[in-house]
Amino acid sequence: MKTGSMMIIIGCISIVMGLPSFLLYGELSPDIFLILGGILLIIIGVFRNKGYFNKNYYMAIFSVIALWGLTLLYIFLFRTNEYLGDTDFFYILVGLFILLMISFGGAYIRRRKKLDL
Repeated sequence: MKTGSMMIIIGCISIVMGLPSFLLYGELSPDIFLILGGILLIIIGVFRNKGYFNKNYYMAIFSVIALWGLTLLYIFLFRTNEYLGDTDFFYILVGLFILLMISFGGAYIRRRKKLDL
């Protein structure tokens, strides 16, 4: 089995695990980030199975990361229960958001310099 297929399976499992509590309770629980991580894994797995990474790959990744950032911004600005209940977990998610932006942004810049996308 290809590693891309394994990533797609893991992404689907994480979406299935995070979806019930998000849909049943309607709150921005930490499960929304599990769902976004699953979507990220599915996108990476699909492009890894294709065997090439064009600019659509990076735009899809950046859109998921932007959605992650907007969710964090909403949680912070409106001081929802997720922020007030566990600020340490919130700041860990912010750090993970920054790490994702740096890693995929750096990969995009290196690829753009190298191949002129």
